[in-house]
Order: sequence, then C-alpha cells, then structure tokens
Amino acid sequence: MSWLSKLTGKDKSPQGSGASPKQRPSGPPHILIDRNEYEPAEFAMGSFRIRPYDGDLIAKQQFDFRIAFQSGDERIEFACRGIVVKMDGTAGLVARYSQPQPFYERKLIDYLKAWKGL
Repeated sequence: MSWLSKLTGKDKSPQGSGASPKQRPSGPPHILIDRNEYEPAEFAMGSFRIRPYDGDLIAKQQFDFRIAFQSGDERIEFACRGIVVKMDGTAGLVARYSQPQPFYERKLIDYLKAWKGL
C-alpha cells in the first residue's frame, strides 16, 4: 500500500478492521401473549400493533405478555405489562406497555437500534 493511500484512507480492506460486523435483525421483537407468539406489524418503545390478532383481549384491558428477541447467540425474553388501546378487525391489537426493568430496556433499545440500522 502506498503512503498516499494510507493518508487518504483509500484501499482499506474490511477484513483489516478486526471486528466482525454485527448481524442486523430481520424484524421486530416477538410478542408472546397467552402462549401464542406474534410478530408485530409495528413496534416502538412503549407501544406495538399486532395485525391480525385472534386472541380474547378487549379494549382498555390490562394484560401481561413477554417480549422476545435474538441478540447474537443469546435469546432475550422478559415480562411486561400492557394495556389495550384499540382492538378491532381493521386496526388489530394496538397496545401500550410500561417500561421493562432497566437491564432489559437497554437490551431492547440496542436491538431496536440494530434493527432500524442506527
């Protein structure tokens, strides 16, 4: 490699970095409600939408569920408490949820950043 390419940063090989790039998640975390696993149509910190949803929840009902996702070689799964905001045939299940414990919240934020490509 010439001294000019060293100064300009050109001709850098990706193998030379030493660190392997993290694999980007292909989708949002899964939601587990009553032993059924759903992939949400929309997911954000504090809320999600599942469409179609065929469970027995109704509007304004509080419920317990689990959020699960794969982080590297480790499967992360933790409990959350949610409330149904809207439930109908066209919207599906729209729910808000309370923040998980700080450890799991950090893991979830890292997963969502990787999923969104940030």
